[in-house]
Amino acid sequence: MTSKRKRYSREFKLEAISLVEEQGRKIPEVSDSLGISKKSLENWVYKYRKEQQGITPETGKALTDEQLEIQRLRKEIKQLKLERDILKKASALLAGDSLNVYR
Repeated sequence: MTSKRKRYSREFKLEAISLVEEQGRKIPEVSDSLGISKKSLENWVYKYRKEQQGITPETGKALTDEQLEIQRLRKEIKQLKLERDILKKASALLAGDSLNVYR
C-alpha cells in the first residue's frame, strides 16, 4: 500500500515553529495538538534554527549578504512592532487613568 505524503503550507510550518520557538512549548506537545509527526516538526525547527544562524540547511552554505540583511531587517521589524504594540497598550491605559483623575 502506498500512502500519500501530506504537504503543509509555509504559513502552517511557521506557525508550528512559532509555538515551539516563541511560546516555549515542547515539540511533542505541539505535534500532538496539530496532528503532525514529531519528526516533521523537529525537522522544521532544526531548519529554522539553522536559518537564524545564517546557514541554509540544504546546502550548508552561508547566506548571501542580501539574505542576511533581509533576515536582520525582518527581526528588526518584528521587534519594532512588538514595541509599538506595548506603547499602544500603555498609552491606552494611561489615557484611561487620566480620565479618572478629572472626575
